[in-house]
Amino acid sequence: MTTSITELCTNSRLQGRRPRGSFNKSAALILLLAITRTVGSDAGALPFTRSAHSIAKSNHEALVSGTCVANLKKSNGQCLIPRGGSSAAAASASESAVLSSESLKMVGLVSVFATLRDSVAVGFQEWWRTADTAKFLVAGAVAGIVSRTAVSPLEVIATAQMVRGGNKSMFGELSHLFKSEGVNGFFKGNGANCLKVAPTRGVQFFAFEQFKLKLVEYKRTSMGLDEDAVVHLNPIERLIAGGFAGMIASSMVYPIEVVKTMLTMYPGKYAGIGAAFRGVINEVGPKGLYAGLGPTLIAMFPYVGVEFMIYETAKIAIEQFLQTENDGVAVALPIIISLGLGAMAGAAAQTSAHPLDVVRKRLQIQGINGNPVLYKNTFACFSGVINKEGFGALYRGLGPACVATIPGTGIAYITYEFMKKYFELSSV
Repeated sequence: MTTSITELCTNSRLQGRRPRGSFNKSAALILLLAITRTVGSDAGALPFTRSAHSIAKSNHEALVSGTCVANLKKSNGQCLIPRGGSSAAAASASESAVLSSESLKMVGLVSVFATLRDSVAVGFQEWWRTADTAKFLVAGAVAGIVSRTAVSPLEVIATAQMVRGGNKSMFGELSHLFKSEGVNGFFKGNGANCLKVAPTRGVQFFAFEQFKLKLVEYKRTSMGLDEDAVVHLNPIERLIAGGFAGMIASSMVYPIEVVKTMLTMYPGKYAGIGAAFRGVINEVGPKGLYAGLGPTLIAMFPYVGVEFMIYETAKIAIEQFLQTENDGVAVALPIIISLGLGAMAGAAAQTSAHPLDVVRKRLQIQGINGNPVLYKNTFACFSGVINKEGFGALYRGLGPACVATIPGTGIAYITYEFMKKYFELSSV
């Protein structure tokens, strides 16, 4: 529209100069007609702006119909300001076509996105049906989170007694903790604990299942049996599989164990898990994240090995007994029995590895928060604790630790068995 008015004014000047008043009246008339055309003919198209294609098409319709405002045409016969009516309808139709085209493009994009989403969902479902590795990891992780959260108050008390020492009873510790820190004190460090326990338990259960499969394959090969022959593992083999599974899992997530200990012992010092990580590195360097790793790996072999061995050996024996009593029909193990077996396995495992657990936690806090560095290595810590505090100090905190471990391990195995059934997993 602007270009047309400019051309008109230019033509007027070429034909001869008119009086100023006459020119102003003509310009005002043209401007008024332009505004009227914009508001009247394009009102139905608002709030969208007309495209150049739409204007060109309406001009063409106006030229064909022979209707122009004040017969304002270019030298090529094209209307400068077409009338409303049929030309306006054509413009609206043209604009609708443009909008419809844009709508179709949008529908096409949505359709492509929906197709891609459905393809990804189907692909994930197909992968998940055969992803036993991921399923074992998820089952173990869920079992760890549920069990640790359930026994977090007892875990806090056990850690405090192992590190700080003292002769206060478990109930005395719980009462003091509640009075000083409230309910939140029972769950301090639980976020870091779950962050550690989820991958630890996931890797433990997965690695345990994989080690058992490898042992079964080895026994089949060494005995010259077929690939589908049934082979049973004895308790020692399950102990070995569980021990190595525990060492692998602990070595992978050990820095989180250190951070959990810091958050439990000094809850007001660090704002969160990230702050505790940075605090340990700033105070003692990156090596602080692996303080006490030696005794941890040594302790994990009997701890996890004994736990898995006792639980699975007892579970298989009871299942076989129940099956015999029911004329060979397989019977699912009752939840209360699984809870009891897990509790028994956890108590035995905690008792066998508790001295190493005490040494590990003593080494973790050295040089942090003003604590002196007293021991150079695991053996020095063992002898130092015994010489200064007596042999009984190596079992300090065993009571609350077992009280936490007994229900915690039972809950973990119940949850793990439930997840195995949910994911349709089986063990050897």
